[in-house]
Parts: sequence; C-alpha cells; structure tokens
Amino acid sequence: MNTSKIILQSGEYKLLLQSFTEWLALLGYSPLSIPCLSKAIRDFFYYQEATGKLSLAQLTASDANGFIELLQAKEIYSNGHINKQIQALKLFSRYVRETGKSAVGFSLQRLEEKRNKPVWLTKQEMQLLYEAIPDTVLGIRDKAMLAIYYGCGLRLNEGAGIELNDIDSTKKVLHVRKGKHYKERFVPIAEKNFEEITLYLDYARPQLLQVGAESGNPDSKAYRENKSTAFFIDANKGHPMQKQSLYVRIKKLVKKAGIKKKVGTHTLRHSIATHLLQSGMKLERIQQFLGHADLDSTQIYTHLVNETL
Repeated sequence: MNTSKIILQSGEYKLLLQSFTEWLALLGYSPLSIPCLSKAIRDFFYYQEATGKLSLAQLTASDANGFIELLQAKEIYSNGHINKQIQALKLFSRYVRETGKSAVGFSLQRLEEKRNKPVWLTKQEMQLLYEAIPDTVLGIRDKAMLAIYYGCGLRLNEGAGIELNDIDSTKKVLHVRKGKHYKERFVPIAEKNFEEITLYLDYARPQLLQVGAESGNPDSKAYRENKSTAFFIDANKGHPMQKQSLYVRIKKLVKKAGIKKKVGTHTLRHSIATHLLQSGMKLERIQQFLGHADLDSTQIYTHLVNETL
C-alpha cells in the first residue's frame, strides 16, 4: 500500500487525524514517534474510505481487524511494521473512547516478531571486564569508556561524539547532543562512573594530549588538534579518538577478560539496561535513559530479565 500521496476525502477524518495527533502530543509521546502513529491512522482512514465508510459513526471493531488482515495479506510488511499499526489503532481506539467520540474498542493482538535477542553481560562478567583493565594511563581511559558505554548506556556514535562541555560536573549529568535521529537527552552519571570520568579528565587525558604535543613541532597538524574539545583522546598522537578505535579497544578488553560472548559497545548498553531493570527501575525511566523513541524498543529487556529469573 503506497500511502505517500494519500489525500483523505472525508472532512471528518481530516479533523479526527489532527485532533488525534494533538492528543498524542499532550500525552507526551515523542516528536519522533507521533508522525508514524498519525500516518498509521491516516492509512486506516484511507482503508475505511475505500470500503465506503466516510464517517466515524460507521466504525466497527471488525474494521481494525480487516485493516490488519489486509496488511498481512500483502506479504510485504514485517510483523514489526504491522505491530506499529496495531499500536496506533489501539491508541486511536482509546482516544475516541476517552473523548466521547465513539464507544468502539479494538481487540487486536500483537504479532510475534522474529528478532535476535541482544547479547548482554551479567554483573559478574562486567566485573571480569573491569578486572582486565591495566593500571596505566590507558587503563584509566578504559574505565572512562566503560563509564560512558556501560554506566551511561550510550550508543557507539554518541560516545565518540562527546565533548568536554557535555559533562556537567555540578549536576553530574551527561548531555548527549548527537543522539539517534539527532535527538538530545540528559543522562545521569552514577557516583562511581563520575569518579572514573573525573580521573580520566584530570589525569589521563592531559597525558594523552601531551603525547600529541611531543609528536611534532607546535605548528604541526597533530599539535593543533591537541586543542580539540573531544572527550576521548587517541593514545598515539593525541587526536580525537574515532568510533572504530573505541570499539576495538572494548573488544580487546573482552578478550583479555576471557569472556566468550560476542561483545561490542552496544552489548554494554544492553547490559546496563538489563541490570537497571533487574534492580527495579521502571521501564519508562529506562526508555528515557537509553533515548528510545518509544517504549516498544525497551520492552525487549523485560524478556531478558524474565529469562534469568
């Protein structure tokens, strides 16, 4: 169903779509997820028009089932995509009932999604990772890396893009300016992680910068880049550390720790989310912590925790 050029004919549907969108915003739904939810309802209205129903008064519970069955029959949409449509329809059903526009409710069941379960490390394995860190300047940087990717749950790109002024030492929060889809968020820094970050900034990072300064004359490109505001600094010439180097360093630590799982920086993100859920943190708070656009992306950690109980 190519819906990119859909123009609804029903004036009632147009007004409903606008008010539904505003309702989602009032509920606090992400500006990233609202357009997708609204588009799903627009597609549903288009389906209704195609079946000769141009008014909300003609809506029945079976209409939603028919729309989902049509999507499934086309065999071009994944279950994940169809589940997004189901989520939108359930929200729309709630909206019309709460606003008194209709008493119709939809009884829709999410489809099973085939997705690989994320790899995560237990707390004991995380301890092994910390124990593998050498007692050196680079070891201090390693602990800062774990503080960022495990303690703060950042994505690889987010961690690589951190700059000095993104660390608020007064409030002990990290400002993620370059999140997924350019979404910003503030991440609280736990006390232990804050200590590791502070030690790196006060002691290790200046030494890594000094390496760059001593690698050539003051007019060299390497020396000029030593004045960079990048948080992570390369061990050789004092340059800002690239995301591939951060990833490789974590992989080396994992190997040294004797952990057999396939681990990268995103594994650390999965791990902290699972550990926070195990500790009793609400799923909605974990969603905010990770910067997920909607709660569906965070639900996977519930399954991981249940498997360990």
